[in-house]
Amino acid sequence: MTHAPLDPTAARLAADLGVDVTIDRILRATDKSLLVEGDYRGRRAVIKACRTDEPFWRDKITHEIGIYRAFTACPPPVRVPELIHAETGVMVLEYIPGQVVDTERYPTRPLDPTALNTILTTVVNFGTWNPPPKTLAPVFDYPDRVRRYHRAGFFDDHDRAALHRLIDAAGPFDAVAHGDPLPGNLLLAAPGDCVPLDFEFTGLFAAGFDLAMLHTLLGATPGLQAGIEAIVARSGIEAPFLLNQAVVLSREVRVHTELAAGEFRERRLALLRPQWNAMLDQLHDR
Repeated sequence: MTHAPLDPTAARLAADLGVDVTIDRILRATDKSLLVEGDYRGRRAVIKACRTDEPFWRDKITHEIGIYRAFTACPPPVRVPELIHAETGVMVLEYIPGQVVDTERYPTRPLDPTALNTILTTVVNFGTWNPPPKTLAPVFDYPDRVRRYHRAGFFDDHDRAALHRLIDAAGPFDAVAHGDPLPGNLLLAAPGDCVPLDFEFTGLFAAGFDLAMLHTLLGATPGLQAGIEAIVARSGIEAPFLLNQAVVLSREVRVHTELAAGEFRERRLALLRPQWNAMLDQLHDR
């Protein structure tokens, strides 16, 4: 395996954590965060550090450290990495061997049925976690989200009215969700074992938020959407799931509409438009 050279932030991170740490591989580096693999006090570990002074992202890593501490106090019903060490802006986490579902936001490689079942089971089970009081809070305001996307032109007046009726039917908004179950945040470890990663957006949502994310992002996998819809029907969460679809799809359509014109943009929008239209049809059929 070819290891990426350590950048200056990784070198400073190693120095700050002291002689008990070695860092030998950069897993992901952005202007917001750094994720590296190495050894901490003789134990294989993954180290995540915030590399921006922006309050939003500093707050996110502080929140994520709080989530890991809550996992320690009250373990979730799925496997998660152990928090080994934390300080301001930095986490040292258990290294778990495996492979993420995909590095792309919208994978083109279909999942095999076993992996698909493991992922859905993990996401559903994570939603049953009962964390310590005051650990989680609502992540966003659904009425405000509808207002903003209506002003931006993604929802017309009829859509807005139907969504506000749906909000009234979908509450309460107190369901635990990972909040960002991207393919790159789901690690397939041992057979039958899926480990969620990155809990920056974990909080309280309308029921079925994580399922709505997967329904959109992994829609190219045969059987996935039907499987999710069966879970939704069995759970009796059709109204909040549809609301979450509207929230997820409106953001995805906005983000990809704002991309520069080109093949990548059109390919993504070709995936999203049928889902968007199907969501609106269901919204107005209620």
